[in-house]
Amino acid sequence: MKKILVILVALLAMQSCKKTANFDVDISGVDADVKVTRFDVDFDTISPKGIYTALPVLNEKYGDFVNLYMRGILGMPEVETADFATQYSDFVSYCKLNNVFRDVDKAFPKDAEVAALFKDGANHYKYYFPKDTLPEVFTVVSGFQESVFPSDGILVFSLEKYLGANYPAYGQLGIENYKRRRMEKAMMPVDYFRTIAMMKYPKPDASADNLMNEMIYQGRIQYFLKSMMPSAPDSLLWGYSDIQYQWAETYEENVWNYLIDKKILFEINPLLIRNFTGEGPFTNAFGNQSAPGVASFCGFGIVCSFMTNNPTVTLPQLMQMQDLQTIYNRAKYNP
Repeated sequence: MKKILVILVALLAMQSCKKTANFDVDISGVDADVKVTRFDVDFDTISPKGIYTALPVLNEKYGDFVNLYMRGILGMPEVETADFATQYSDFVSYCKLNNVFRDVDKAFPKDAEVAALFKDGANHYKYYFPKDTLPEVFTVVSGFQESVFPSDGILVFSLEKYLGANYPAYGQLGIENYKRRRMEKAMMPVDYFRTIAMMKYPKPDASADNLMNEMIYQGRIQYFLKSMMPSAPDSLLWGYSDIQYQWAETYEENVWNYLIDKKILFEINPLLIRNFTGEGPFTNAFGNQSAPGVASFCGFGIVCSFMTNNPTVTLPQLMQMQDLQTIYNRAKYNP
């Protein structure tokens, strides 16, 4: 009987090892902030007729960022050209017609504590990376372009991309439901730290060559996010619905066994890799009730197991590892 109990305890320990990764750290002595510059407050009320008068004032206040916004994000021609006034007028008219400026101002009033959204993540980032400088955030309206534009030392957020999953314009623009689910204010810090992780720790040269490496790379990004925002709902960090997250947890072992049985862990077909690890409404191989990119959930389990079984490895060391296969080899992963 005692022998059976010992075996059961060992099995339970193996099954739960990936869940025991410790994300709770003492940040009581850390006080960090993400600087947020509300460029949208100064810019979004400028009329087409007033733009030529306003630009010198904006240049004085914001320097090179004005050119980055006007040309790099909005795609405007040079101010001196004849097309500039027309294109700027079209942009303003589009935003006003669709109430973009109004709705952004309502969701993010000029005195809103936008920086507070990043506070917990900033403290955790400084705990793990005390010598690093956090990118400044600039907020803009881009006319429903990218949610985040990274540039040197800053991240530019399009606030109209964070107005809530049920915001009417998203449906009118044909944005898929699974993408709209991520267009919530609470996703801003998730997108912030995900962008930092992917820029600071890009895929090693060999990481795109098979499914296993992509799983572990994506799982490592998720481990980074969980380390930055340990109190955030896991479904938020994954961009899943609650039901999808529960599905991923429930069927993790089944997914892992499927990947092994089909002998596709080292598959190099880019389309197959994307189907199992990329964004989407679900994972095709497991039906429309499944979590999307669910092989990455196994990758997260592998990384958690690696960190649990290699307690001397720090988060910076994990993120710097170039041989992702080593992470699996030392993980003792058993979902």
